Amino acid sequence: MKTFLFLILTITISSTNGKFISNEDLRAEMIMKNIGACTKWNSSEPDPEPLLKKIRDCPCNIPTNFPKEIYDGSETWKTDTGCVASKQPKTCDYHKGAYGCYRHAFKSTGPGAQCCYDKAGNWMSDPFKGAGTLDRERAPDSVLSLVQLKRHNDHDVIPWNNCCKNTGMAVDYCQLYFNKRPPGKCQNYFL
Repeated sequence: MKTFLFLILTITISSTNGKFISNEDLRAEMIMKNIGACTKWNSSEPDPEPLLKKIRDCPCNIPTNFPKEIYDGSETWKTDTGCVASKQPKTCDYHKGAYGCYRHAFKSTGPGAQCCYDKAGNWMSDPFKGAGTLDRERAPDSVLSLVQLKRHNDHDVIPWNNCCKNTGMAVDYCQLYFNKRPPGKCQNYFL
């Protein structure tokens, strides 16, 4: 065990050129990397309006029993596996404050809508309070859709991680993400 700890210490010291790096220094370095990645992503992302025109408006209200699927009169919305009401409170990591979310996309690739709701089934419009967001590349229906999973991760998840996940970053960087991935709008469908 002592040999193992010595080896780890040796690797750590040699990888930092013999300099001691505190946790605060590592945290500051990570924040700076995230800020750089976030601002680079923001400047290369197109205006979201053309994508918003390709997605369906969210239902303004849903049943409070949060069914697995919702039919809005012409389209079916599926439960977002990352924010399932029946798994509360151990769910919705990307949408803190939401009680449950649903997804819809017209195609298997390209943009998709993600709509999140409070416990009373009301659509949430403030992304800082848990609202869903536009996906430039929709989340796949199956994790076996590896190509689409990578697209969604590259265009929507990693940018959120870079702009919003780190609590040490200014809220302005998260706002950059939400400017490019807005929650869209809702419509009163007859459910």
